[in-house]
Parts: sequence; structure tokens; C-alpha cells
Amino acid sequence: MATEISGTCDERFIRFKDAFRANFEAGLELGSSLAVCHRGKMVVDLWAGSADREKTQPWQRDTIVLVFSLTKIPLIMSMLLLVDRGLIELDQRVAHYWPEFAANGKSEVSVRDLLSHQGGVPGFDPPVPFEALHDWPGITAHLAASPHWFEGRKLLCYHPTSYGFLLGELIRRVDGRMPTQFFREEFAQPIGADFQMSLSDKADLARVAKIRMHTKPLPFAEGSVSARIWSSVGPGNAASWERRSAELPASNGYGNGRSVARLCSIMAMGGELDGKRYLSSEIVAQAAEEQVYAEDPGFGWLRMGLGFGLHSEQFPAPTPTCFHWGGYGGAWGVMDPKSGLSLGYTCNGLIMEFDDGVLLDPRLRRFSDAMGQLAAEL
Repeated sequence: MATEISGTCDERFIRFKDAFRANFEAGLELGSSLAVCHRGKMVVDLWAGSADREKTQPWQRDTIVLVFSLTKIPLIMSMLLLVDRGLIELDQRVAHYWPEFAANGKSEVSVRDLLSHQGGVPGFDPPVPFEALHDWPGITAHLAASPHWFEGRKLLCYHPTSYGFLLGELIRRVDGRMPTQFFREEFAQPIGADFQMSLSDKADLARVAKIRMHTKPLPFAEGSVSARIWSSVGPGNAASWERRSAELPASNGYGNGRSVARLCSIMAMGGELDGKRYLSSEIVAQAAEEQVYAEDPGFGWLRMGLGFGLHSEQFPAPTPTCFHWGGYGGAWGVMDPKSGLSLGYTCNGLIMEFDDGVLLDPRLRRFSDAMGQLAAEL
């Protein structure tokens, strides 16, 4: 039986609806939402499928889901706003704002290094129990005392979870607010985006989609840097309220395609949305400038801007002018200042496939093709 697609799609952007439907017809989806903005206007807003593994609850307009590392997009934007305000300098040492961080070979690490995943603290050393991530003072003190994993050498190494504590503590040190509050007050509430860095109200649990894992084991060799990163946090209950409400600003965000596309439209519009400026055009341009192009231990070759992925042969974006980032299992946010397009996609049927270390997802390839074709016409 054909999947019912709910929502709206402007006729000019129908290829996105076709791609969305094709993913369901191919059996790649459980439930998901897709949205696209063009020059700040919502032109695609679709949802379909089931919000639970048993397929008894339909995905609704206001369904939200855990988006894992897509949470880094609002975190990075929060950092960029503080750079805009002159409270943080990209080439200043992290220890200037957070003196304890200088310990054990990290004194030369800059803010730019941290943003571009070259901070040298991609995991937790020594490893920590699952519950330790719920203790902000404790886990940030742990990271400050940790050794530089590469003896001070500047190497690209994706920081999956530590990234949020490292950047989040900088936000707290210079602004006084925790990163979740900062993002909510500076971005989410002003633009009306239904995106939370962590849940704050148990009532929202009723609209959180349940996740189904369709993933292969992470193919990291025993003793490798990546294996060390992913084993640096012990196992625990990821569905507990303690975890869902915890301040994990790199991986604990909840949203839907609509909220992600609207948030990304700020970047696609050069920092301005609905006549209000949130970021300077200069800092948006800097965010999309190459900071490093190197081989990451886990994901292969990555070309990185200030936290965002940039177009490359190994990790392609829809167009060469797009920058983007995603989350474990499929969530994706894309921004293209040239065409003014932004895309947000969230799902609860997770897919993770690797081919020589490069992440592949056939659902995203369909969206990427649609966005690339449309951008060429605009």
C-alpha cells in the first residue's frame, strides 16, 4: 500500500516530494519529515510514516525526533554569534577563556581548531561512565584535565560528543548562559523553530518518535583512534528522562525537518531571516571557508569549514556552494547561500552504511540530487 504523504509542496519544488515518496516506496523509511526553504520561505513541508516501531502511531505535523550530531548546527551557530559580538576570537587560544583547558599539552589549541575538529580531545581520557555526561561541571573538568590525544599536533579528528562540552563551556564562560538556553533565546524562540538542544518538558515525550536502528556495527579496528573515541563512554539507558533532558549540545537535539530547514535558512540567507539579522554576512562566509581538508580516522576524507562539512569528491554536498552536517542514522541540514536554499530532514528509521569509511545514505542522495538540480535552475 502506498504511503500517505502529508504536508505541502510548492509545484516548482515537486522533485523533493518525488524523492521523499521514492524513499518510502524503496522501503528505506519508518517515519520522517522533509522541509525546504527558499530565501527564507517554506516551500516544502512534508511528513509521512510512523512515529513508533510497531507502526501504530502516524508521524504528525508536530512530531519531533532525536537528531544526534545534527545538533552541532545550532551549537556552531551559537558560537558564531559570540564571535560576531566580539566575545570570542577564532584565533585566540581556548585557554584564554577557559584557563584550566591548557593542561596536558592543550595550551596552544585555538577556538578555530576546536570548531574545525582539530582540538585534540575527540573523546574522554580516561573513559567515563554513561551517566558522567549528565554532570556538566564534572565532565568539562574532565576534558580540561585530559591530555591532547596527538601530543599537540593539529590533526583532523571528528569530536562526536566532546565537541558539545568543549564549545558549550566556551559559550558558558563568555556569556554566562548554558548552551541550550543560549540557543533557545537567541535563535529558536525568535524564529519560531521547534528545535530543542535537549528536552525541557516531559510533556514533549508524547510527540517524540521512537527510533528503529537499521545500522551496521561501526567498522573501527580494535586499538584504532576511532575505536578509542567510541569506547570512551560506557553503555547506558539513552531513553531515560535523565539523558533526554541532559545538556549534551552536540548530540541531544530534538526537532523535525521544518525546524531544521528554518534554522538553516539563516545561514542560507547570509545571516538574515524575516528582515532580522541574526549573524553577520562576514561570519557566515567564514563558516563556509575551508579550514582543513584531511583524512579523518573514522569517516575518511573530509573538507571542513568552521564545524560544517564542505563539498568534496569524497563527501559531496548538493552543490559546491553548500555547507552541511547531519546526524547518526540519517538526519541532515543543508545550507546554500548562492541559491538561498536550505533543507532539513529528520527520521526515526536509522540507516548507517560505510564504504571505505565514507558515510552513504540512499535517502540523502535523492534529496541531494533534487537540491542540486533545482539550485542550477534558480
